[in-house]
Amino acid sequence: MKTKAATASIMAVLAVTALAACSPGGADTSAPAAAPAEAWVQKKVVLYLPDAVMKQRVEVAYLSPYLKAVDEAVAAAAKAQPAQPGASGMLLLMVKPGERSRAWLVTGEPPMRPETVEAITAAAGAIPAPSVREGPILVGLQFDAWGGGAQPEGAVAPIPRDWYAHFSKDGGVLDDAFMARVWPD
Repeated sequence: MKTKAATASIMAVLAVTALAACSPGGADTSAPAAAPAEAWVQKKVVLYLPDAVMKQRVEVAYLSPYLKAVDEAVAAAAKAQPAQPGASGMLLLMVKPGERSRAWLVTGEPPMRPETVEAITAAAGAIPAPSVREGPILVGLQFDAWGGGAQPEGAVAPIPRDWYAHFSKDGGVLDDAFMARVWPD
């Protein structure tokens, strides 16, 4: 007897649950919403100049905190922007003697919105640059934004498209003379 009563109770609960799932306002059967992708995730640091040149021009003790501060600033700037399709690329940071810096952003497809690029490069430029000597340095922060997208085409260490105009027809090297053409004093 007790078994029949228990079975009847279980069947009643199942019937009510099934009816609730079928009726408007019933049980929610949709999949849980995915967490939104982070607006900025730094993947790695890329040195655009040979290690020996970098060590000659800047102290690691000054460069590392600078790069960390830039990463934090641009992450906050990206987070303040409206979500957009994922993008991947490189934030290039050139630092010249006199504690001057400038930032460029290179992405693959899809590109970031122009106002987002401006916000990110402005945030990077607002961080006080470390002291460098004997010439400029160039460092890249590889990143994924809003889940990432295609990497920029070409080199492992991409540069902005308009920089290619500063190379000769036979190519060129990324040296002090090149950087002076890209960012004249």
